[in-house]
Amino acid sequence: MTDSRKFHISTSSIFMLFCLFLLITGYFKIGLVSDDYLNFYDAAHTTVSEKFTGKLPFTNTYHLRPVYYLSLEKSMFISNWLGFAYDDFTFYRIQNLVLLLLISYITGRILLQLSGRYTLAIIASITVLLFPNNLNNICWTAARVDLLCALFYITIIYFTIRYIEKKEILSLSLVYPAYFLALLTKETSLTIPVVITLLVLFIYSKDILFRHKVFFISLFGILIAVLLYRFLIIGNDINVIATMYQENPLSNAPGVIARAFIALTIPLDFLTLSRMLKQDNKIVILYLASLYGAIFYLIWVMVKVDVYKHIGQLLILGLILISPYIYVGYIRPQMVFIPFIILLIHTFWVYDHHRQFNVSLNKSILRVFYAVALIFWGAWSYMVIDDWGTSYQKAIINVNSLIRTGLEQPKLNIVIGSPGRYKQTFLFDKLTGAYNFWKEKSFEIKDTINDIVQTGALDESSIGAKLDIVNLGYNEYEIKATGKTQFFYIEGYNIEKIRSGFKNKDMSVEFTEFNYLDKPIKLKLKILSNDVNCYLASEFKFTRIF
Repeated sequence: MTDSRKFHISTSSIFMLFCLFLLITGYFKIGLVSDDYLNFYDAAHTTVSEKFTGKLPFTNTYHLRPVYYLSLEKSMFISNWLGFAYDDFTFYRIQNLVLLLLISYITGRILLQLSGRYTLAIIASITVLLFPNNLNNICWTAARVDLLCALFYITIIYFTIRYIEKKEILSLSLVYPAYFLALLTKETSLTIPVVITLLVLFIYSKDILFRHKVFFISLFGILIAVLLYRFLIIGNDINVIATMYQENPLSNAPGVIARAFIALTIPLDFLTLSRMLKQDNKIVILYLASLYGAIFYLIWVMVKVDVYKHIGQLLILGLILISPYIYVGYIRPQMVFIPFIILLIHTFWVYDHHRQFNVSLNKSILRVFYAVALIFWGAWSYMVIDDWGTSYQKAIINVNSLIRTGLEQPKLNIVIGSPGRYKQTFLFDKLTGAYNFWKEKSFEIKDTINDIVQTGALDESSIGAKLDIVNLGYNEYEIKATGKTQFFYIEGYNIEKIRSGFKNKDMSVEFTEFNYLDKPIKLKLKILSNDVNCYLASEFKFTRIF
C-alpha cells in the first residue's frame, strides 16, 4: 500500500472521529453570534458590484472581501432551498467544518509531498484539527473568512511545491486562481508572495528560486495590481488603515508580537491566561513547563548540530505572517490560524529534512511532549466549543429579553452593559444585527442600537451579571460591574485608548475603576442629547434609565 493511500485511509478515520467529537461537544447546536448577522445582512442586500468595491452598509471599504460575502450569499440561498428554518444554523456549521477538514487534509498532503512520510503528514493533520485556537474559526461563522483564506493560502503552497518538484503545468495553472481568490477573501493574503518566496528559498535553494523567477515575479505583479485597485480605484487610504485600531501605526508592535507568540503556543485567550497565571493555576503551569521545556530542548539540539539558522527562518516567517496585525496593532487568538499552519509545515520540514538534527533528537522526549500537548488540547478544545455554546445560549436569552422590553422609536436607543464577550467567544456584541434578526425572523435591519459600551466575563456566572447604578443627576450615572470577572469594554479599544473614555454627540463615558487585569469595572455615564433613550443591561433585563 502506498503512503498516499495510507494517508487517505488514516485521515478519513481521523476525520470521522473528529466529527463525532464535535457532535458530542454540541458544536452543531451553536448558532450565529456577534457580527455574523451584520455580515449576512451585507451579503444579502448588496450587488456583486458593491461587494467588489467594498460598498457594504455595515462593513468599511478597507475590508474588501467579495469572495467571503458571495459565499455567505450563496450559503443563505442553499440553506433556504434545503428547507432549514430561519433559526437552524446547522448548514453553516457543516460548511465551516468541511473547510477545516480540507485545510487539515491539504496541510498533511504538503508534508507528504515534502517528506514522503505519511506518519509525519498524519501528525500535521491532527495538530491542525486539535489545536484549540483553530476551533474558534469554525464556531464563529464570521471566521469563515479566515478559513477560506487559509484554504486558498495552503492550496497555493501545495501547487507551488508540486510545480517545482514535478514540473506540472496543471499545478502552475491552479496557483493563479487560488491566489486571486485569496486576495479577494482577506487582507492576510497580501503576505502570500513573500511567504511563498521564503518557503521556496528555505526548503529548496536560491538556484531553484531564480530558475522560477518569472513565476515569483508574477505573484508580486498581481499583488501590486490588487493594491493599485484598492488605493486608486476604490480609494483606500493606507494611513487610515494604519490608524483603524490605534493612533500611531506600529506603536503596539511588541504587544502584538508577544500575543501572537502566546496564541501560537498557548491556546487560551489572553485574559484567561493572565488570570490563571496570577492564581498559580497548576494545570497551566504544567503545560507551560512541558511546552517551553520542549522548545528549549529543540533549540539546544539545533545549536548543537549547527542548524540553528532555521530558528531565524521561523522567526522571519512568523513576523511576515503576522505583519498585517502588527501594522494595525491588533490581534486575537483565532487570527493566528494561517501563521500556525505555515509555521507547522516549516517546522515539520526542518525535523524531517536535516538528518543530523533528526538523529540527534531524543524521540521519547518529543513523543511525551506531544502526548501531553494532545491531552491539554483535547480538553481545551472541548472547553472552546462549550464556551461558544454557552455564549450562544446566553445571547439568545439576552436578545429575547431586549425584544420583550420594546424599544421606543424613532429615538436612538443606547444600551449600556449588554454582555458581548465570554473569554474569547462572542455573544451579540453588535446588537443591531441580532436584535433585528430575532425580531423580524430574517436578515433585515429596521432599528439601530448603540451598544458600544458592553460587558465581558471570564466565568459563566459573570455573564450578564448585575450592574449597580447610582443616579448622580438629571443625566449623569455611575455604573459598576458586580460579577466576579465582569468588566466593561469597547470593541476596538485597547487599554490605553479606553482610559481616555468615549464621547460622541449623544453620550460620554469615563472609566473610573479598573480590576487586577487592568479592565474597567466602573464608569461614569453622561447623556448629552434628549433625542435618545438609554437602557441599562443587567441580569438579562433592560431597564430604561433615560
